[in-house]
Amino acid sequence: MTADELARLIADGEHISKISLAGADLAGGDYLGAIFDNVDFRGARLSRAVLAQAVFNQCDFTGADLSGADLSGASVVECAMAGAVLAETNAGKAKFIKCDLEGARFAGAVLELATFSGCALKETGFAGVVFLRAVVVDCATEGIDLTGSAWRGAAFLNADLRAARLEGATFFQTTMAGANFSGRAMPGFAFGGCMFGDADFSGCDLSGADLTQCLFTGANLSGANLTGAKMPRAVLMKANLAGANLTGADLTNAIAIEALADNAIFVKARLYQFIATNLAAEGANFMGADLTYADFSHANLTGADLRGVTLERTNFHAIVDKDAAIPSRRGALPTDKARLQAAAWHEQARK
Repeated sequence: MTADELARLIADGEHISKISLAGADLAGGDYLGAIFDNVDFRGARLSRAVLAQAVFNQCDFTGADLSGADLSGASVVECAMAGAVLAETNAGKAKFIKCDLEGARFAGAVLELATFSGCALKETGFAGVVFLRAVVVDCATEGIDLTGSAWRGAAFLNADLRAARLEGATFFQTTMAGANFSGRAMPGFAFGGCMFGDADFSGCDLSGADLTQCLFTGANLSGANLTGAKMPRAVLMKANLAGANLTGADLTNAIAIEALADNAIFVKARLYQFIATNLAAEGANFMGADLTYADFSHANLTGADLRGVTLERTNFHAIVDKDAAIPSRRGALPTDKARLQAAAWHEQARK
């Protein structure tokens, strides 16, 4: 079937179903709003084709060339697209649902508001792509190539990025809940304003990274190297920082309520107005840290080292400090007995 013949069928309102267009030259054709069901496009040429608002259901695009095609607003469902070329395509607002895109190439594609859900994206190439408010959720992403990509206001959920290519990639105000970065070396990486709820950064090298205003609620940062990291206004509620090294890190106005920081290192860290109520920090090292206006109410500092710290209205209300090294408490606020009694009364009243 030629490109013109296919275009005429579509113009007549025909649904294209269960036919083979394998190897066909359909380049540049106008297939606006077409519906394709179980069509074989293997090795077909669809470069520069107009496929906007089209629907593809269980089609096979293995090895097909869709470079420069217009897929804006298209719905691509349960399609085989391994090795397909989608470079420079316009796939804005397109939806790829449960598709096999392993090894496909999207270099330079437009993916604004695009959605990838439940897709195989192993070793898929997105070099230079801008993910503006795009959504990538529950996809297999081992070895994905994100070189030079830019993520802006996007959602990239439950992604395994341990072996991803991230050279030159930038992330800003992107939700990356459940992401797995464990063991990666990412010194100096920038994740401004990103959300990493329940993400895994265990054992990562994030030295000097820009994590300004990032959200790490429930995230695993155990054993991570965060020396010199920029983390002002970061949210670390219930995060695991056990054994992490935050030497010289900036945690100004950060929130670490109920976080776990046993044996963590905060040497010479800036913890100005750091909110760490109910922090578990047994054996943590705070030597030389700036704790000005920090709140450690109810924190467990058993065996912690606070020698040489700066204390200025630092709240030590009801801390547990057995065997802690705190040579001087000058400038710290001690346990407020009236507050303690009020809390006990409130707890009793709840029973």
